[in-house]
Amino acid sequence: MWAPPMLLALSLNPPGASAANVEASLLSELSAVARSAPFHVGIRMKIRRGWHIYWKNPGDSGLPPRITWTLPKGFVAGPIEWPIPHRSAENDLMTYGYDRDVILPVRITPPRTLEGDSITIQGKLDWLECADVCVPGSTELRLSLAVSSGPAPPSPDAPALAAARARLPVSPEGWSFSAEAGPRAIALDFVPPKGIAPRGGYLFVDKPLVTEHAAPQGFERTGNGYRLTLLPAANAAGNLARLSGVLVIEDAGHFKNRIGVNLDVPVVPGDPAPAPVKTERPGWPILAYAALLGIAGLGLWIQLYRARRKHSNTNR
Repeated sequence: MWAPPMLLALSLNPPGASAANVEASLLSELSAVARSAPFHVGIRMKIRRGWHIYWKNPGDSGLPPRITWTLPKGFVAGPIEWPIPHRSAENDLMTYGYDRDVILPVRITPPRTLEGDSITIQGKLDWLECADVCVPGSTELRLSLAVSSGPAPPSPDAPALAAARARLPVSPEGWSFSAEAGPRAIALDFVPPKGIAPRGGYLFVDKPLVTEHAAPQGFERTGNGYRLTLLPAANAAGNLARLSGVLVIEDAGHFKNRIGVNLDVPVVPGDPAPAPVKTERPGWPILAYAALLGIAGLGLWIQLYRARRKHSNTNR
């Protein structure tokens, strides 16, 4: 269970607590580095069961992981590439993040000239890990790679990094988006590529003060596409100019898993109506209820059997 964000101010780094619930390390997809040949490294964060870390927009509370790089001369690090997050509702609050092991890819671009036989990539990583309490974590990451005169072979960690990049949201090519905002709702209209028929959707907004994260999002089919609506943030600053984030849909077409799509669209003013909110399915599957009924029935049979035996012994 994710910690209620309201506890952050009260339980952040309490006496005796230590950041020992997330183990961080630095991976490379290549076994060596070549001049002007970009490659990916990965910030691997192994998270202890019952704990979690946060997405780039943590939602109602929290802090995302941050890294300060120390790179060789001429090397450039891109931004963290964030996998599709999960959401967690707690009372009247909503947070976004990861409660399982995660790899955060980062693109590294070497310069045109490389000196020496090896290079070292370093970075100071800071994060917030939470369960019933929240504890700040920090560590120094270090990775040394040989310098290659030609294309470098993949490293043993290449499959893990490839899998992590496969979990990133996709680009919006082939999708059509438009957005409208008013006092009642922020509406995102979209048309997916052919073969994708969403059953539902959720927009992870990547900026603060845009929407009430804990408010249910509406979803409906329109004439030629779909519409998703959000409740505007009560403390939003001015009119919303752009809507950006990751649209996650449950697909009923050719794809079996959820799909995440990056979006960043202009918003036109208006007064869109909220779309219907999809009714949440019960938390327990049908088999669980069947098991409970079976146990109850067995208990009733035992009671009747005991009563029958008692009655039979009394009549002897």
